[in-house]
Order: sequence, then C-alpha cells, then structure tokens
Amino acid sequence: MKMIVQKRIRLLLPLTLAFIACHQNPKNEINPAITNKTETAKRKYTQAMVDNKKDPSCGMPVSAGIEDTAHYSGKIYGFCSSECKQQFLKNPAELAKNAELK
Repeated sequence: MKMIVQKRIRLLLPLTLAFIACHQNPKNEINPAITNKTETAKRKYTQAMVDNKKDPSCGMPVSAGIEDTAHYSGKIYGFCSSECKQQFLKNPAELAKNAELK
C-alpha cells in the first residue's frame, strides 16, 4: 500500500507543478511590453511636434490632425495620412515647398 502511494505521488507531483507553472502566467494575459508598443504606434502627434502648418501633399491644415510624420532637410513634417506621407517621400524636394513652415 505504501509503495502505491509513493508511486502516485511521484507521478502526480511533476504534473501538479507543471499545471501550477502554466497557470501562473496564462497566455491570454495582457503583456505590458506589447501594449506599450501598440500605444506608441497609435500615439497622436501634435502641432507642436512638427514644423509645418499644412500637409505638404494635400494642403490640409495639420491642426485637423496628424497621422504620421517624416524628417526631411532638418525639419519634421506632419501628414494627415500615411498615404500623404508616402506621396511626400516620392518627391520631398518639390512637395516641401507646399508645407508652409512655422
């Protein structure tokens, strides 16, 4: 009888420890590192962060909202969308003239 109990303990102890270890940090728990990256990616830009008054690609005022930014020629340009930023990056020398710098 004593031998059977010992065998069960030897079998159940590692399984119990593995079960406890797995449930201390469930996979569906929110990971702060991932959350911070997401929040950083969704961060809103402000007018104070950029050097232009208008989106150089479409002419929209940056006061309406800045979705993305780009650095060009020592300045930070704000854009209303990632599409406008991509358009700017194709021809920054020409489009930078439309930005109305502060």
